[in-house]
Amino acid sequence: MLPVAHLPAFESDSTALHLAHLRERGRVPWEWLAWIGLLVVLHAASGFETTDFIGLPVGLAAWLGWTVWRRLRFVRWTRPAEALLREQPWLPVDVSLRGRRIVAGGTVFALPGMPREVRNVIARTGRVWFVGPDGGLAVIRVEGSGRPWRARVRRRAGRVTAPRAVDHWWRKRRRFRLAAGFAGLFAAALVALLVATVIEPPAPDEIAYVLVAYGMVVVPLAALVFVARRSRPPAPGTWTRIAGAVDDADYIEDDEPLVHGWAVLPEIGPVEVEIGGCPLDLYTDIWFHRRMYVLGRPRPGEVVLGLPGFPVTATAFLGGEPSLIATSE
Repeated sequence: MLPVAHLPAFESDSTALHLAHLRERGRVPWEWLAWIGLLVVLHAASGFETTDFIGLPVGLAAWLGWTVWRRLRFVRWTRPAEALLREQPWLPVDVSLRGRRIVAGGTVFALPGMPREVRNVIARTGRVWFVGPDGGLAVIRVEGSGRPWRARVRRRAGRVTAPRAVDHWWRKRRRFRLAAGFAGLFAAALVALLVATVIEPPAPDEIAYVLVAYGMVVVPLAALVFVARRSRPPAPGTWTRIAGAVDDADYIEDDEPLVHGWAVLPEIGPVEVEIGGCPLDLYTDIWFHRRMYVLGRPRPGEVVLGLPGFPVTATAFLGGEPSLIATSE
């Protein structure tokens, strides 16, 4: 838990929490190396020593590649970014979005790693908060978010990108498409397995192997169908503003922890709130402004919280005893 004194004073100060989490994501995963060693020992104890000559180099190569990729993505640029943020303040700069790049004051900057939905916020607002550049590196943050993004000086820019409506469900859509695609592959494998079983029935001594094959197809298929159903975006609706607040939360170890708080529902009064997988940008907006935006009509039970102007959402549960909330302070 973070003490109240350590919470940021305004949205831009939450950049420190974002940077701390990025550094945590880029640390060396020694526990995965320990798992590789444990698997090798168990494998050798089971009598498969010869296959370890293949499995061990492949596992070490995968671990090394994963570690280097994480370090390059999350750590390499955060250190010079922290130096820039210590030396210079955030400055609002008018920009134009051109594909994956922005043009600020005649200088072109590439935005590596920034999702299209976040770039769309730049297209709608026409402004970013800017620090730098220094040595070709600049740091920007988008209106409504405290997360820093790296920007690299480039020479050419693309065409001007037209602004689009905020897509709050882009993560769900991506997860849904991925799960539905793999579910289709496993469904095709299940059909092929059924056809093969009908054409050539297995012998009695092969039934166990056939059941294992069916299990290897049916179990992942059921899991993917469940994930796809859970990832289906909800029906569109309007955002309703209500009063609310959140308790302290630790975003260093977990980027989307379970957050507790309270909200005031119309005609009901104060109720407890549990926000599952709360993004840091949503948390800081509720913390600073003492408000929540609920999709649809505010009611007890499971609801969707988000920011009308930024593509971030979280599922929350509204409930609890109002009398306990009122006397908790």
